[in-house]
Amino acid sequence: MPATVLIRQKNGAGQTPTDVTSATIRYKRADDATYDLNNPLIVPTSATEYSYQKWLRPHVSAGTFTQISNVRIYTDGVNNYGTGIKLWWLAAATYVTPIIPSTANDPPQHSATPMVNAFSYTSGSPLDMDDLNTGPFDSTGLPKDFGNYLISVMEVEIGASQGVKSSELFSLSWDEL
Repeated sequence: MPATVLIRQKNGAGQTPTDVTSATIRYKRADDATYDLNNPLIVPTSATEYSYQKWLRPHVSAGTFTQISNVRIYTDGVNNYGTGIKLWWLAAATYVTPIIPSTANDPPQHSATPMVNAFSYTSGSPLDMDDLNTGPFDSTGLPKDFGNYLISVMEVEIGASQGVKSSELFSLSWDEL
């Protein structure tokens, strides 16, 4: 049976998981996976405003596969949020409680490592999601997380248009035997 792969968002000090495989992720100033209009990002009058980090990780819930490897994540390469709104990504090996990055750093950072424009990762040049937590990953001990964590942060700059933004899609791919 093929692997049943989910995308889980992790929140809080205890990595509380929420399945966001077919859901919308709301970037805001709260560390939760709730899709609501509370704690919105506001267009700043000076500097920039960052969301709380969103920590996402692949999770395999079932299957009798031999292995999963070559885990990658990417966008279509086009930022449809509009001028002054950016999405940043970085892969991480281990989880830490999500924070709002310091606005003293542009781009935002995690552990002194600058994040990268998410839209620079395309199908031709995806973000490697199993270079830190290396595979291949087998079906022993299911259900389980696998691969790297994806840290994602939204940035809003001075002059960005206000209002709820359209959705952006990203793709997670892997090889499976």
